[in-house]
Amino acid sequence: MSDRTPRLGLETFEEGDAWDHTDTVEAVDQHAIVRGPIADRPDEGEYDDELYHATDQGITWRWDASSEDWTYFGGKGCSEQPVPGTSHFEAAQFVDARTEETPVWNVEAHGIEGDGETEVGAAVHDLLADVEDAGGGIVYFPPGRYLLERTPLIGDDTLLLGAGRATVLEGTRPDGDDGRALLSNRGYDAVDFDGASNWGVCNVRIDSPATNGIMPAHAENVRLERIYGDRIYYHHIDVVSSKNVGIDGYWATRGGEAGSDAPIQFDNQTTEIASNSIWDGGEELLAGSDGTPTRNCTLENFEIDPKNGPEYGVHIHRNGNESITISNGYITGCLYSAIRGDTGDEIEDLTIDSVSCIENARGISLGHVKGGRRELTVSNVTIRTDNRGLAAGSGLYAAGFDGAEISNTVVDGEFTNAILFDDMDDLKLSAVTATGARDQAFRFREDVDATLTTARAADCGDAGVYSGAGSSVAYGGVTFEDVGTETDSDSDGAFREWNAS
Repeated sequence: MSDRTPRLGLETFEEGDAWDHTDTVEAVDQHAIVRGPIADRPDEGEYDDELYHATDQGITWRWDASSEDWTYFGGKGCSEQPVPGTSHFEAAQFVDARTEETPVWNVEAHGIEGDGETEVGAAVHDLLADVEDAGGGIVYFPPGRYLLERTPLIGDDTLLLGAGRATVLEGTRPDGDDGRALLSNRGYDAVDFDGASNWGVCNVRIDSPATNGIMPAHAENVRLERIYGDRIYYHHIDVVSSKNVGIDGYWATRGGEAGSDAPIQFDNQTTEIASNSIWDGGEELLAGSDGTPTRNCTLENFEIDPKNGPEYGVHIHRNGNESITISNGYITGCLYSAIRGDTGDEIEDLTIDSVSCIENARGISLGHVKGGRRELTVSNVTIRTDNRGLAAGSGLYAAGFDGAEISNTVVDGEFTNAILFDDMDDLKLSAVTATGARDQAFRFREDVDATLTTARAADCGDAGVYSGAGSSVAYGGVTFEDVGTETDSDSDGAFREWNAS
């Protein structure tokens, strides 16, 4: 165990003491931003994504190990070297607790206590404004429970860093004003993606039954890492009209306590339905409602195991979600569907990979729409529900996609149909197993053009493969075991079988 961190000089307890902060200070040190004149920036970084803030330039540089070069990360520049498209500042005003030697803002040094009794939301909000004015930085929350009576707004180039589950964020709200965001960003009320950029939240636990959770709104380049979700009013993370949001490391023990209860939601704010908001301590303020889509977002390395039975685990909500990737995760305990896309809403470029949906009413349900969706990829997915009283509808359902590929996927359980599609063009399924359905294993219900290869249909009460009205299914290499009939079709449905070599 090291006596102190090499770059920040934060001490730890010696071995044999009751506890130590080794993991915490190492995490702080890893995220630290070294500061100094550009002339002192080393020729090479010590690790990928290392940050160096050139105080004379007003620019933060990131070491890119792949290109072996420093790249622009953030900052507004100075009068001599402004960054194009931004305003610049002449000089940063540093508070006493933050120096070039210790580039971390510890909230305790600013009188912000995590005692579970003192409301500190306004103080956190003001501190975050100081951090942004100084060009960004790390704001460290030591172990404790921090009560936020307003929504603190995070600015550009700012990282909120906690000590893992020991750092708890809870929002307090007046009666009748539940559900406003726990945390959000400056520019939440902007248009397009003009809100705060290059910010993040890492290593915190959300236990906030009176509020929504972390809400990036009109934001860009956001990292949410190692987030622990306990009690919440709506969602632990609610991505609203933002792009390049990465959620990496997320564990949920509960879903929301209100009507919209998915632990994770990808959303956008429209003029027709404007419900995403912050609480400024006195009133609700809505996010910008120009219909900006949520785009290029990822959820990875996650576990959703809620004890209160929410409807969904991950909710893709409203029109306009583009390039969403959900990977390397586990979802259980949902009373409607593990992953849900709303009926009638357009989705473009959705990828679900290496996800296990276990003991949910349905696995993946991308609600009905006649068309307008593009590019769906589902691979290495397991959907299994052994509880026959819980299984309902279809284990996997999708509609309206032009270009979809389903591969290396297993759907097992007493669903009505294991796999069901409507209104799909150029649908390809390979290495897919569907077992245990009460009716059909593979049901191409209406207007589906599909190719099914090296698949298995087993233990279903009706047809292994069904082709409905206006559907055409080409299949080969399909194994049928204990099915009512191998294939069945509507009078307008068609099959084409070939021998797979």
